Amino acid sequence: MSVWETAPLVVGHRGGRGAGWPPENTIAAFEQARLQGARAIELDVRTSADGQAVVFHDRTLLRMTAGRDERRIDDVAIAELRALDLGPSDARIPTLAEVLAWAGDHGVAVNVELKYDVPRLAAVARATAAAVGGSRVDLLFSSFDPRLLAWAGALAPSVPRALLTHAGQDLWADVIRGLVRGPIVRAVRALHLEQAEATPQALERYRRRGLRVGVWTVNDPAAAMRLVRLGVGSIITDSPGEILAAIHESGPAAVRGSAR
Repeated sequence: MSVWETAPLVVGHRGGRGAGWPPENTIAAFEQARLQGARAIELDVRTSADGQAVVFHDRTLLRMTAGRDERRIDDVAIAELRALDLGPSDARIPTLAEVLAWAGDHGVAVNVELKYDVPRLAAVARATAAAVGGSRVDLLFSSFDPRLLAWAGALAPSVPRALLTHAGQDLWADVIRGLVRGPIVRAVRALHLEQAEATPQALERYRRRGLRVGVWTVNDPAAAMRLVRLGVGSIITDSPGEILAAIHESGPAAVRGSAR
């Protein structure tokens, strides 16, 4: 059975973030999440100037290079991106293929978020599908843009998909969310909600539609346990070890409601 069908599943957001963590979205961050017990990680995919799928969250290098480099990711070739030093532990920007090779070696599931604030949506979908082709990793695609999910699904139909949503999103995005598992958007199996959206009423509504619900980004153990008791399937967190410890300490009775 796929890890994405188990609950509660703790997912390391960009591996993990915050004090004591290697730079986000690097092999070092993913390895630390694994060592803390995470069975799944979440990462972000963009394309380099030469069309390779790279694991990086922001549109530009500014934040992750501490202001040393302001270029957009899609303006830089893969060889130069991989040579950039992100700081601690000589961390580097990995390609998606490199992360999937690591995940396959260690039995870690991967949630691939396809970034939508890019010049060419189809290029991201194609590069991602090319990287996952033949992979033995337990995969999930997610995106805020349903077009990306449709393209990625057409190119890699065996990979399940989740629609990302956030509080205060545009009306069109709310309409699409309402159609998931309906007559139009049947192929999407899950919703990944921002934490502020995860009310008991909303979770029950999505559960009745047969959807698995994940919630991001949950860093407070008490909030995570409340969501687990409400039946949330996945907790996406910057602190996987801390959240896993809270779930473990609460015991089986605390997670009875987590069926999706």
